Amino acid sequence: MNKDKSLSLNPRPTILVVDDLPENIHGLLEALKDDYGIMVATEGMRAVELAQGPTPPDLVLLDVRMPGMDGYEVCRRLKSDPRTAGIPILFVTIVEASIEKIRGFSMGAADFITKPFDIDEVRARVKTHLELSRLRRALEGRVKRLSEYRHATDVSNIVFRTDPHGVITFVNDAFVQTYGYTREEVIGKTSRILKDPDAAPGLHRELWNTILGGAIWRGTYSNLTKCGEVIYINNTIVPILDADGAIREFISTSVNVTHLIKQEELIREQTTDALTGLPNRVKLMQDLANAGPSILGMINIDQFKAINDFYGLRNGDKVLLEIGERLQKMSGADAQAYRIGGDLFALLSKNGGDAERFEQLIDRIIKYLESEAIDCGEDKINIRVTAGICSGADNPYTHAALALERARIERRDYLIYTDQMQIKSHYKDNIHWSQKIRSALADGRIVPFYQPIIDNRSGKVVKYEALMRMIDEEGNVIPPSFLGVAKRTRQYTALTRTIIEQVVKALPESEGEMSINLTVEDIIDANTVSFIAEKLSQPGVGSRIVLEITESEGIESYEEVRQFVNRMKGYGCHFAIDDFGSGYSNFVHLLRLKIDYLKIDGSIIMNIIDNPDSEVIARVIVDAARRLGMRTVAEFVGSAEIQAKVVELGIDFSQGFYLGKPAPQTLGTPRHD
Repeated sequence: MNKDKSLSLNPRPTILVVDDLPENIHGLLEALKDDYGIMVATEGMRAVELAQGPTPPDLVLLDVRMPGMDGYEVCRRLKSDPRTAGIPILFVTIVEASIEKIRGFSMGAADFITKPFDIDEVRARVKTHLELSRLRRALEGRVKRLSEYRHATDVSNIVFRTDPHGVITFVNDAFVQTYGYTREEVIGKTSRILKDPDAAPGLHRELWNTILGGAIWRGTYSNLTKCGEVIYINNTIVPILDADGAIREFISTSVNVTHLIKQEELIREQTTDALTGLPNRVKLMQDLANAGPSILGMINIDQFKAINDFYGLRNGDKVLLEIGERLQKMSGADAQAYRIGGDLFALLSKNGGDAERFEQLIDRIIKYLESEAIDCGEDKINIRVTAGICSGADNPYTHAALALERARIERRDYLIYTDQMQIKSHYKDNIHWSQKIRSALADGRIVPFYQPIIDNRSGKVVKYEALMRMIDEEGNVIPPSFLGVAKRTRQYTALTRTIIEQVVKALPESEGEMSINLTVEDIIDANTVSFIAEKLSQPGVGSRIVLEITESEGIESYEEVRQFVNRMKGYGCHFAIDDFGSGYSNFVHLLRLKIDYLKIDGSIIMNIIDNPDSEVIARVIVDAARRLGMRTVAEFVGSAEIQAKVVELGIDFSQGFYLGKPAPQTLGTPRHD
């Protein structure tokens, strides 16, 4: 059975819900489960792994405040990865400050939903952003094909000939296919049969004056097909002269550029703000990418929400429209104005610009906007604005936003970005955690915590999974949020080796199997592989170890995994695929790898009660595993109700907080029944 097809039972969009609080997850699941497939992550690193897996979500609902990796860092990572940059991210947060929203939008967030949220609002915003994402993907696909259309028009010329009076004497196959006429229907008729009455006035007069004078005419205009459809052609008409210099005939060679014209119209629509008519954020990012060193000003209306609340949304729109017109008028030839979202506008200098002159322009704009009230019928609305300016730096969008944020904090009219404004927090964070990991390794504070695994037939603990934890200097247990830093700083394999060392030493304290997690970094590291082989070869060790490979990582490096599995099985150990169902799986590969256990992904198990699709997927996995001679493990069993459903589905083993939390020691001496 093809696993990809067997699990593609739900064509609905998939939403990744990221929140560390179960009650928030439950609320969002209740709001969305009827219309969308749901993936769940309770911490930032897991959210990044799911989003960057083989089956990324169509949209992410992301909490801002989370322990470990917060929502902003999750957003930054997803937007910096080309694989996930296009996924719309909606922050779900209690944060209402404009500064925080600017920070989110500068990272690429699509929207903010404020807690406590209204279910209808959540549904409406999710639906809107999924549709916008669909349109964006369609646009990207069309833009990608733009070059293909150009090539097609080059090799598929539409050709016809006329006598000096415009009577058609010849047409080629492309003409027939394009216009829908047979040769018999057009030969002997004048080219007026193709004329679009709505074409630009005077165009055809200019065309005939040119070619009757013996000159070549080139241009783009519209014609009509036989069925009355308007098409656009790029046409070249060449007069053919006889030996005496008299016009003998005309040859028209044209290409159908209708797709290009409509594509340009679509691009204009997608890059233009509907209210103000100004270029939007998409166009600004395109212009920044092509501008080289430039000067960017970001202008925000102070307390715009209060204007909407007091004067009404209609007058709020009038304010936005008027500000857009004033910005464009005042910037003139010096800068291009943009509306980049909500009450946020931007000015981009043209041709690099003069920094001092641009600063003076921003100052004049701020003073003018504040001094001239906006006329909204019976109301005169006075506004204040704040601006941030970035000149000549990399990533001007983010830096202008930082300057704007600082100006608002300091209650300044505007500020110019300087390097001192930006603390390289991600670098500092990497250095900080790298040092903590190095210290913890040296002090023996990287330790396994053991989570019991229950045999669902007997209800007894029969094995454990060893989960990596760090103990800080104060004795606090640090969850594995540091693993991303460990990978980036090439410390991860050292962590794996220390966990394996400790698990092997702990084997005499209990009976039954011990599961250890491995990643691609471990499998492709020759030193780590040799270390694992040496440990498994010790008497009584290999047969009691289960090596777990995360599905999204292992299967994509199939050949290396296959060789590794074959070698380690020689020592008697067993293998499990972890997080099964979270990404692309190929049952044929699994069969050839001779995997012993499939651990069903927690996002499926957590939703197995409320989401019928999750139950269906779980049933498919259980059935397939049995047919392939594998046993199944349910992860993230968090309640008695979920455990009962897991048992009902025939899943062989269970683990989760309901059955036992990870602890520094095993809780007993599990034995095989």
